[in-house]
Amino acid sequence: MTQPEYGNEPTRIISTADEQAEIERRRAEERAARNRSLGVVDHSNEPAAYATPVPKPTTDKALPSLGLFLLRPVTAAIMGIHGFQKLTDIDSTRAFFESLNIPSPLYAAWGTGVAEVLAAVALVFGFATRLAGLGIAAIAIGALAMVKWGKENPFQSGVPGFTGELELLLAGVGLALLFLGAGRWSIDGSIRASRRRNKYGN
Repeated sequence: MTQPEYGNEPTRIISTADEQAEIERRRAEERAARNRSLGVVDHSNEPAAYATPVPKPTTDKALPSLGLFLLRPVTAAIMGIHGFQKLTDIDSTRAFFESLNIPSPLYAAWGTGVAEVLAAVALVFGFATRLAGLGIAAIAIGALAMVKWGKENPFQSGVPGFTGELELLLAGVGLALLFLGAGRWSIDGSIRASRRRNKYGN
């Protein structure tokens, strides 16, 4: 029995990168054709999905945060002084509320004074700012409705401007803080940034 001779016709061994690439290309074409015939969508060449970065709130950027940072202490000073004056002269405050026919004037006097002081402290630290803004707006609008604009014309002859300018401005500031919050440079901003990092990682 004669042994097969391999010397004249050597076995062909795929050794070059070009040959291997050609085989892979043919296999890919065959696989794509088979998938098309079966109605299978091939996603192998599509780019990998990636997580879309979550944009930060506009008020957390530098300039909006600076604006809110400057607005908060100014408003806090006004509200804090008003509240302090009410609490340190509670009898006069009670008499004033009583003249407006407000029920339980003593409790109303204490409640308003404490609310104004708490709102001032909240604005200084930027904590519960939206709630503080709501309180400021409510107090200012109440003062406009029951005191400044309730019984007489706010435009007085010979008097520049109109009655209730401060209260109207405070109402606007309170609503702005309610809608915008405290900005990044605040306790509220730090809490919000921490929650965003924990949830989205950015």
